[in-house]
Formats: sequence, structure tokens, C-alpha cells
Amino acid sequence: MNKLISNIISYLNYLNSDCKLNVSVHFNKSVFGLIPRKIVSMILPYNNHTNAYCVMAKNIDHHKCLLNQKYLLAKCQEGKPFCYSCHAAVYEYIYPICKDNCAVGFIAVSGYRQKSPIEYNIIDYDLWKNVLNEKMPLSLCNSVIPPLSIMIEQMLLTCLKERDNEYNLILQYLNEYHTNITLSDLAKHFNRSKSHISHLFKKENGMTIRAYCNKLKLEDAKKLLLKTDISITEIALNVGFNDTSYFIYLFKNRFGISPLQYQKANK
Repeated sequence: MNKLISNIISYLNYLNSDCKLNVSVHFNKSVFGLIPRKIVSMILPYNNHTNAYCVMAKNIDHHKCLLNQKYLLAKCQEGKPFCYSCHAAVYEYIYPICKDNCAVGFIAVSGYRQKSPIEYNIIDYDLWKNVLNEKMPLSLCNSVIPPLSIMIEQMLLTCLKERDNEYNLILQYLNEYHTNITLSDLAKHFNRSKSHISHLFKKENGMTIRAYCNKLKLEDAKKLLLKTDISITEIALNVGFNDTSYFIYLFKNRFGISPLQYQKANK
């Protein structure tokens, strides 16, 4: 199992770095809750689209992104790969992940645009045009994504347990909602006390929920700093920080330089 997981992560890194594909892996809630925690922590970094336009689109209208995922999971039940344009005019290649002849997730190759998406809502045209690639490499996707699906399906056959893992589900929820989430929101969603959620997360993760969400928001900020020219204040607001000074303090504390220095160094 350890070798299989290692091969999956190595292959994902190969697809993203060597093949220049923006590949992410998504599971439905029931399956995600059954995957062992160690494996979840390894897969979670590949659970989101990483291009700057998607980061901004998700933070502006997160609900529509979740509706897109539900639609894609339903569409995957047909058992065939397909191409799809989301609400924010991002063009994607979708490949189903199946267990027992039922789609339980999908692999997405994202970061593309179509020439005339007049029927879609382009949130930031300049960013959409400059960040997303116009041509999707379908031939490459059809060659390199099926082996990843096979490996992931083998992993699911080997590792799924018989009970929900509450910590996994909290991680998945935070991964989706970290921009604007509170402990009260989590407690309400999982029908648990705030104390239970807080202690469980700290015990399993070693970080408080607030610290973990700040970590995710800072990673979002890095993507925007690399690909956009918007102000530091706008970036702070886009990723969920209402206080720009606090955002700058956290960023410098985590990465050793200020957001502005990071942006200039990587332009």
C-alpha cells in the first residue's frame, strides 16, 4: 500500500511538473470519509485547482464551485471521460474514478479556456485570458490520465474502511470552505459541539482550526501573488483576511518575506 500511494503522489507530481498539466483529484463525501488519515494528508494538496483564476473564482462564489462538483460527480456515473466548462468559464477534462462500477470521484485537468465562452460568467477577463491556456491537450490527457485513475481505484479497493472518519471529513470541509469558516459553522455542519470539533482537530492535526485555515489561505495568496498584479490589500481580502496588516504579518512569519517581496521576487 505504501508503495502504491508513493507511486500515485510521484505520478501526480510528474503530471503537474513535467507534463505541465493542472491535475486535481476529487472524491465524494462518503468515500473521502473512509480513506485512512495518513493517505488523506498526502492526497489533500491535490484536491484543489491551483491556478490563480480558479482560486479567485472559488473565493468569490464558492457555492457555484461546489454545485459544479456535484454535477460532475453525477455526470461521471456515465463512466466516460468528458470535457466541461464551469460557471467561471474554465474548461476542464474530467475522468471518472470508480469503485464497484459506480463513480465515487473524478480526476480533473483544469486551467483551459475556450475562444468564445459568451454564455459563461468570466469573473476577471484579464486574469482569465492571461492565466488559462486556450488549447486543451486532449491527446495527452487521454494517454496519461487513465493510468492515474487505475492506481487510485486500486488504492480505494485496498484501503477503504467500514466506518466514517470524522477528522477526514472535517479536513475536506476546511479544504473547501477555509476562506470564511468559523468553529460555529463547523459545529453546526457536523452536528457536534465546538469543543468536540476543536479538540478532535487539534489532537489529530497538531494545529488549531484557525491556524490550519490561515495556512490554507496563505497558500491561496501565494498563487494570486504569482499570477496577478492586484494590490496586497485586494489579495488579502480575496483569500479571507479582513486585516491586511495581519495578513502581511502571517505571510512573513510563514515564508520569511513579505507578500510584496515575494511578488517582486517571482515576477
